[in-house]
Amino acid sequence: MSFRKYCITLILLLICSGAAHSQETRTEIYVDFRVNGTVIDPAYSDNAARMQEIIRFLQDVRRDSTIKIVEISFCGAASPEGSYQLNRRLARGRLTALEKLVRKEVEIPDSLITRNDSYIPWDYLKSQIMNSELARKDEVIAIIEEEPRLVDYHHSNLSVDNRIVKLQKLDNGKVWQQMHKLFFERMRNACAVFVTYKQEPLPVQEPEIEPDTVVAVPAPIVEAMVIVPDTAAVADTIVQEVDEWSRKIHLKTNAIGLGMAIANAAVEFDLARHWSFSLPVYYSAWNYFKTTIKFRTFAVQPEFRYYTSEENYGFFVGAHFGLAYYNFAFDGDYRYQDHNRETPSLGGGVSIGYRLPISKNHRWRLEFALGAGVYSRYYDKFHNTPVTKEGLMIESINSTYWGIDQAAISLSYAFDLKKKKGGKR
Repeated sequence: MSFRKYCITLILLLICSGAAHSQETRTEIYVDFRVNGTVIDPAYSDNAARMQEIIRFLQDVRRDSTIKIVEISFCGAASPEGSYQLNRRLARGRLTALEKLVRKEVEIPDSLITRNDSYIPWDYLKSQIMNSELARKDEVIAIIEEEPRLVDYHHSNLSVDNRIVKLQKLDNGKVWQQMHKLFFERMRNACAVFVTYKQEPLPVQEPEIEPDTVVAVPAPIVEAMVIVPDTAAVADTIVQEVDEWSRKIHLKTNAIGLGMAIANAAVEFDLARHWSFSLPVYYSAWNYFKTTIKFRTFAVQPEFRYYTSEENYGFFVGAHFGLAYYNFAFDGDYRYQDHNRETPSLGGGVSIGYRLPISKNHRWRLEFALGAGVYSRYYDKFHNTPVTKEGLMIESINSTYWGIDQAAISLSYAFDLKKKKGGKR
């Protein structure tokens, strides 16, 4: 079953009555959408050709006064990734985008329009799986046929169909990945079905004139059918931005740094779903109980992160840059300091980590991270003497460091950055 046929099954039974000399025609057109998209992109899929097909059809209707649109049905659908709320809004947004395109070309009374934002076309997905070589497809079909039930989506005020949760767990996610590759792209659609009547012209009866009759017989008056367009102004339809995801800013501190008496704080900005930017700052300017033990530093380590979850928590990987001024000694014979106090260690690396909520509203979170990198170092080596302020310098050393450059167990608090909503209707 194609998506086009599936859309027709979603639409209410259309009224089939008409005049004796009328002919009903049903025309169906659909467009595809990108992931999380509600804007019709002519460059995507075959949308350019389909949009031209819609425009030509509506122009023909406008030019031919014998053709009358009696009903239009719109439907929208989404693939099963994401929350229930997001997918419903995607389906509704796609339906609205296609309706807006149609109503730009022809004026249509609201009374002729039916709508169906079908959320996820489960029947279509089931039919595709039945005719495929999907691994463990009998289990998948059994799950799809279960009674749907909404469960928590690991985020406040969001939910998800319990069937999706079960499908994602099959074979450690491998079945879900195969479904994503085979079916999901074709489920992100909107469809329009037009029902029109073409009025056949009534036959014109020729008058019968009797011979030798001088009485003029007037020709019969045949009233032509005129389609009067709906004069009510059609308001521009707003395609609202679909963004169930909420952008956040996270304030954090690293417990490992605090345990070493290094003051630290970090701020992390959500850039988009899956993506964020983190900026930690570390500072220490004191000794550990005596002058021969110290870990003085000023360091920053900006990092771009990619989260596997669209809500920007859970497992992540990162790439970071590092800069650090330092002066440290561990009660041994030597003290080490960046050259002339103006040559910080520079480099960068990669990291992995995991962030999880620890409060009911998901604002308080705990984060674990570990990173490794490579850094250039140019530092001075001194005698570590407790008597004088600075021991004698022994040598200056150029070297490269490879190894662990990040270790964090961080506590964070998230603030929502609300988006301004509104528009012209």
